[in-house]
Amino acid sequence: MKIAHIADPHLGYRAYNRITSQGLNRREADVFMAFREAMNGAAQINADLVLIAGDLFHVVRPSNLTIQQAYREFAAFRAKSGAPIVIIGGNHDSPRSADTGCILDLFTNIPGIYVVHGKYEQVLLENLDTSVFCLCHRALPELSSLKIEPDPASKYNILMAHGTVEGVIKHAYDLHEIRRAEVISDAWNYIAFGHYHVFEELAPNAYYSGSLEYTSTNIWSETNQPKGFIEYDLDQRKLDFHKIETRDVIDIRPIDAAEVTLAELNIMIQNRIEGVSGGYEDKIMRLVVENLHRSVQADLDYTFVRKVRADALHFELVLRPPSRSGSVKSSGEAGVSRPLEEEWDEFAKCYDLPQGVERDRLVNLGRDYLMKQAVEQA
Repeated sequence: MKIAHIADPHLGYRAYNRITSQGLNRREADVFMAFREAMNGAAQINADLVLIAGDLFHVVRPSNLTIQQAYREFAAFRAKSGAPIVIIGGNHDSPRSADTGCILDLFTNIPGIYVVHGKYEQVLLENLDTSVFCLCHRALPELSSLKIEPDPASKYNILMAHGTVEGVIKHAYDLHEIRRAEVISDAWNYIAFGHYHVFEELAPNAYYSGSLEYTSTNIWSETNQPKGFIEYDLDQRKLDFHKIETRDVIDIRPIDAAEVTLAELNIMIQNRIEGVSGGYEDKIMRLVVENLHRSVQADLDYTFVRKVRADALHFELVLRPPSRSGSVKSSGEAGVSRPLEEEWDEFAKCYDLPQGVERDRLVNLGRDYLMKQAVEQA
């Protein structure tokens, strides 16, 4: 039996305030396209079962357009394939209270779609002689008291979970980290994880498929990681990863400004950006300049920077004063140090927010505050 494992589509994700000719946020459109490609891919490989391991939506209350687009994609898939789809709730699309309605339930109106977003639950697919045990994000606080084991009456047993497994993320701030011994076992035919946005093998039968697009708070840590979905054959225990085409996200090799003149620095910035393969138009990019004194910042060539920002979908120029900079590797690879901004990003990404607090706004406010403190101390 063949399954398609999809996770973290984050439909409705928006960023950078750029819109398409139809008036849609360009990143929101990118995310829709990635989801469409994944569902088309699941149909093309003739998957017998499709698993969506949480965070179908980016927010608990997505827009009407987002809901409509998702419904259309599921309906289009059903017209091409009779494979059942099992969806679990993630931390982004599950309401805090069990009494609050969840938009995911809407999709149960399409034949063959099953949704679990509250408690730990078994979905029995009799036609496939398969049980899918659903450990959604809201069930994680009760994990220690749950009996996580396969159903001996089913030929195939699959566990699907949305959460952080211990040891996967080095600086995880998830309040309900999952211990490997609680969920990973050879007794399962397959274990499908969601929440971590990078493809990762935890065991020969246990994987994170990663997100379909770059939608996490710290996308720069994922720039060398492909996006896509997993095809897994339960009988042959064989995995294929199907890449999804995404918008280019590029973390440009950083610059150490400690011992260069202003003129040299402006040339280095221009050369780094213009050296991006295929040009920088419509791409998402970051360039970090380390060890830059505050007195020099005002004299940088911002005319060129403004041009890049106008042509790229998004360009982030990060200027780090000496007191905030880490050392740069001789290889010149990006992401060498872990400044407080990145620590904050990862914490804010996992923190359980109060109702009404926008995560992206909280992240940006925190980064602004940290930068202000760094400049005042420089």
